[in-house]
Amino acid sequence: MDHSRGEDVGVRLHPSQERAISNVQIQAASLRPAAEQNLAHALRTANLDPNGTLAVTTQAISTHASVCLHFHPDRLVGARSVAQCLLEDGVYRSQFETRISNGSVSAHPGGLRDEWERALFQGAYHSDDNSGGSGWRPDLRPKYGALDLMRNADGPAIRFGSCWLMLKPTVSRRCTFTFGGSQDQPKWVGTSTELTGVLNALVEECFTREFALGVHGIRVGALMQRLVSLGEEKDEEEEKRPETGRPSRNLDHVIEAQVHGEVRLDRDVELVVADPSFLETATGEHLRAMSRKYDFPLRWHPGFRLRASDVPPDFRGPAMPSLAERIAKAGFITAADIGVAVGDLVRNPGAWEDRGTVADVLQELKLLWHVLVRFGEPADAQPVGG
Repeated sequence: MDHSRGEDVGVRLHPSQERAISNVQIQAASLRPAAEQNLAHALRTANLDPNGTLAVTTQAISTHASVCLHFHPDRLVGARSVAQCLLEDGVYRSQFETRISNGSVSAHPGGLRDEWERALFQGAYHSDDNSGGSGWRPDLRPKYGALDLMRNADGPAIRFGSCWLMLKPTVSRRCTFTFGGSQDQPKWVGTSTELTGVLNALVEECFTREFALGVHGIRVGALMQRLVSLGEEKDEEEEKRPETGRPSRNLDHVIEAQVHGEVRLDRDVELVVADPSFLETATGEHLRAMSRKYDFPLRWHPGFRLRASDVPPDFRGPAMPSLAERIAKAGFITAADIGVAVGDLVRNPGAWEDRGTVADVLQELKLLWHVLVRFGEPADAQPVGG
């Protein structure tokens, strides 16, 4: 598999998208001096040469790191599942278009997501001259993912979906980045050519907490080596298993990526990684068909499986055990079981009135996914390929 940077061929950005990237680039460049000073201190403390280390590390990230777009494949967009939409349309759409989200459901004019983007991109998507004259072009809005630096078995942002599309590294050229979720308006932002601030935030967290993007017990020297190794050649067996390694169960720590411009499956996707609970389901068939149609590999990560009776009442709330018992199959819950419950809730809301409104129960099911990630065990051994 070729992980070289190359060109992001065939992509033409709208002026609003170009302006958004440019605005973040300017902001990131203004923070570079402070970031370089902080990094120099941390790297010297780790017995590393600041100049050489910083140069080779940023080069490895900008050239070889991929952005991953997490999604729940069985969630409904109208009458179709997300996996069906991806298969049939060949395009990954933003939450402004689908009106579904695994984070804040506020992607509409004047909503929280809309205002967060106004702040982050300094109005690039909100002025008439940059939005095609209407001021509202949902198809132009960015798609949200995470920069995959640690290559954990469960991806860089498992909170936001049990499956993910790994984009080609070239797509990062039209991404902007924030250290942490953009809803928090983080200070450290970046682009593929201005990564110093984001790297500074990552190294600072590692320096003070020996923690980085879900990986515990890691110090700065080991982190930098791990980042540099993004550009190293993998043997054939490793290449077949991008999900190699331990799951991080990381629910809260990401380098968020905002992908500007269209994301096409036939052009931009390196591979898709899926939860094994979908193996023998219609969703699994859609994922396999997607892999064949758009000619990229399908891989299965270890997955999560949790006995309903083991769901704790003190992580994500006391309603979690009863919800798990309600949706469990043979005493266990999986990603697919949660998806079945979401579908039933949407189609038969009256059957769930005892637990509250549709919005209430959707939130509970979202939180149950967090519980499954945090406490679930890997599913039984699954095939590596599609």
